[in-house]
Amino acid sequence: MPRMDIFDSHTHLFLDDFDSDRGEVLRRAAEAGVTRLINVGLDLESSRTALELSRKTPGHYATAGWHPHDAARMTPEDPARLAELARDPLVVAIGEIGLDFYRDRSPRDVQLVAFRSLLEAASGTSLPVVIHTREAYGETRSVLAEFRDSLSGILIHCFTSGPREAEGYLELGCFLSLPGVLTYKNAAPMREAAAMIPRDRILVETDAPYLAPVPRRSRRNEPSYLPFLLEELGRVLDISAPEAAELTTANALRFFGLEGVADAEGSGGDAGDGRCKTGPGAAPEPSR
Repeated sequence: MPRMDIFDSHTHLFLDDFDSDRGEVLRRAAEAGVTRLINVGLDLESSRTALELSRKTPGHYATAGWHPHDAARMTPEDPARLAELARDPLVVAIGEIGLDFYRDRSPRDVQLVAFRSLLEAASGTSLPVVIHTREAYGETRSVLAEFRDSLSGILIHCFTSGPREAEGYLELGCFLSLPGVLTYKNAAPMREAAAMIPRDRILVETDAPYLAPVPRRSRRNEPSYLPFLLEELGRVLDISAPEAAELTTANALRFFGLEGVADAEGSGGDAGDGRCKTGPGAAPEPSR
């Protein structure tokens, strides 16, 4: 397989799933061509951990977010604390935030209040948002429509739905990030949706340690598996895997405001004042 320049737009490499071999995972990622990745926070503590981990490797970045599963334990002060953390130049987005009406680990009304509070906090920054949504398409789209004009950009993380949902998000100017589910046999609606996404709004992700692609399905996912996803995306778009890597990396750099920032071979991956300059723009094996 030709070497590619790959951007993993969504990982959780700070989780204890990687405690025993994190260094090896990062080595394999680099060998596979994953030159940039984003460690995505799930609450205030993990967002801080994601940032500290990202400091250690050039080309690695972080987000500051609060997962909807844990909305019930978010305090009124936490959105502002996340926004403060997001002042660090290595933090490139607010997320993941959103709604999860599949597992309902926090009451739905509490999730909605938390979601709006976090979007309000994001509106006060220059950063885009990374959205988690599961079994909550209508509510997610409605809330995002309220805030779209005040946000720097919207990325629907782990998009695994069909054309109708893709069209609805695209109408709001969203970018869509595709996980390894695209490679699954029963993901035909997702592949149909992927084929209709404008090529300047597609990203790829592992959501590691979740959702490993075929032929690594059912294993712990990691960034080095992204070439399998890019091969499938290439088939869907009728382009080569390296071309799929090139376009998704370019899209990620643009969405996260990293165009012109020193790449993974540079000095520490410092993002300087790089910020998103774009306009507002269910999985068989689900992540959290």
